[in-house]
Amino acid sequence: MTEKRTSSSEPPHTTEPNKGMISRRKMLASLGVVGASFAAAGLTGGTLQACASSDKDKDKDKGNVVKVRSVDDLRAEIDSDESYVYYVQDRGLEGHFYYDESDTTSPDDGVEVIVSTSGNRFKRIFAYQSTGDETGLYEYARVKPIPPSGQIANEAETIIPYKGALYCLFKGSYSLEDQSYIVVIRPSGDGVLSVASRTDLGVGANARAMAIYNDNLFVFTNAALKVYRILDGGLQFKLDYVRKFGGWMQTCTIINGRLYAPNWESGTIDRFDLINGVPSRETRFTIGGSGNASIVTSGSFHYLIRASATDHVVRLDIDQNGDVINRGSHTIPNVALPRYATAYNGVMTIGGYGASRTVAVDISTGTPVALDDYINMPTHVRAGNYLIGRAYGGASGMFQDKTVKVRMSDGAVEVVSDQGILYPIMYKSTVFAFLSGLDGKHPNARPNDSALGQEVACYSTDALKKGIEFPECPGDYAYIDSLKYSNVKNFAPNEVIAAFKSFSPVKLGWLRVKLSYTIINNQNVPGDSVTRESVYTYFKTNSGSWSLSIPDVDLAESGALTARLDFHASGADAYVSVSEALTNAFIDMKIDYYLLNRDTGSFYLV
Repeated sequence: MTEKRTSSSEPPHTTEPNKGMISRRKMLASLGVVGASFAAAGLTGGTLQACASSDKDKDKDKGNVVKVRSVDDLRAEIDSDESYVYYVQDRGLEGHFYYDESDTTSPDDGVEVIVSTSGNRFKRIFAYQSTGDETGLYEYARVKPIPPSGQIANEAETIIPYKGALYCLFKGSYSLEDQSYIVVIRPSGDGVLSVASRTDLGVGANARAMAIYNDNLFVFTNAALKVYRILDGGLQFKLDYVRKFGGWMQTCTIINGRLYAPNWESGTIDRFDLINGVPSRETRFTIGGSGNASIVTSGSFHYLIRASATDHVVRLDIDQNGDVINRGSHTIPNVALPRYATAYNGVMTIGGYGASRTVAVDISTGTPVALDDYINMPTHVRAGNYLIGRAYGGASGMFQDKTVKVRMSDGAVEVVSDQGILYPIMYKSTVFAFLSGLDGKHPNARPNDSALGQEVACYSTDALKKGIEFPECPGDYAYIDSLKYSNVKNFAPNEVIAAFKSFSPVKLGWLRVKLSYTIINNQNVPGDSVTRESVYTYFKTNSGSWSLSIPDVDLAESGALTARLDFHASGADAYVSVSEALTNAFIDMKIDYYLLNRDTGSFYLV
């Protein structure tokens, strides 16, 4: 029924500070659901690893893992042990579970909690699931890049984590005629960051916006768009693309494989198609108003943050052709001159300048969901129930240029550092940011300070220090899987072939589906066939229902058959069905699906 696999050596142990060695059993019990998820994912120093899914990986599996064929087999499991992770292989219900010895009351819901015949509770492990109550901000490492010769001012602009490294854009002071440059930073040991390379852009202090896509780095330098190829931690110059329209770009972003950048104070957005890493088909869209600063994107919701006194947020749609559509604007109270925002779990937080407040709004409507007494945090990240960033304001300026955590549930403020962080970005539970400083010439400068955020640091937001999490691969979706089906049979009208099982019905999340299939009807119309490949993107709301965000895109189609496979998303259900009756038909189907959160669910064959 089940197969236990352990290493041939003694069970691994881990060290608990000041308490010597603790067993895996005690460690797993103390970590709970979230800790178990990181243990199963191999993120707690390798003491536990996720179960291999095929025989070829047996030699790689050095942890204590139990392979279970089905949920029913897990219910029949009598040898329950907290020191094991149980991997269920059921299609649509597959995943890792752990045995919670302390739980004797939770009901069996067939998805997140499985109760065995002996009354043991097995809990699903959601990899990288946030509990929403992160309490830490632990610094792991920092490094201070050396600017070009003779330059003292390194004004920080943006950080992009990409394939095991940080790509950091700096520009110098305008008044000092400094130069812009890009630094690549990598971890080089436990708690150590090192500069792998520095690329001087050959332009003055006017490089402000940068993006990375498919190993190509794009940086705006006003009239031009410089393109570099990323090669082993370094940058190889590729070309200078002379822009058709020009303009000053403060930020830019990649959406569905295209580069979008709002023009500062012009009310326009420029789009660049990227063909083999080369910008092309430059198009400008007039959005209205002035003072455009940045685009916030979450799946298929896109918003333009405008540094103006009114109508601060514009809802954007980007259709299947990549064209930008203005869907109306929202006036957000209590924020002035907004420039930056972040989106998290259906809520967008916006920071501004001057006497403004940082506010939180519903991402789909633009209406405030929480205001309270937040101080102003022009740039910040969201970690569970907290905003973390550089703050201004408070009584007598007590939070001036400090790093704080603001609890969104009640607005409580905690100072975590006397040094502010600039332009932070979050990957999983690690925050990467620049540290604010004072110009080296300033009378209050710290030793060796230069201006406006010259050091780069990384922090963990978890209560448990897991180490620095660097991205291994790019992508907007955290989980990718495929489902294949091939069969010859009679199909009834609207017969469902595959369905989507929601692990957490109320979990907000994005689903992208690529449906590829061939139908050959050998009896009704001998030899007639149809081949199609379509892409769908859906958003799952907090009610568990699906809403279509981008229309389906048909990539290929041939043949005269009227029958087809339809992808439906209605309410909480999502499934693939045959549109018409077929007799003795061959259907060869593949579903590639991409999920923002693994705990959103999975496809299975009906």
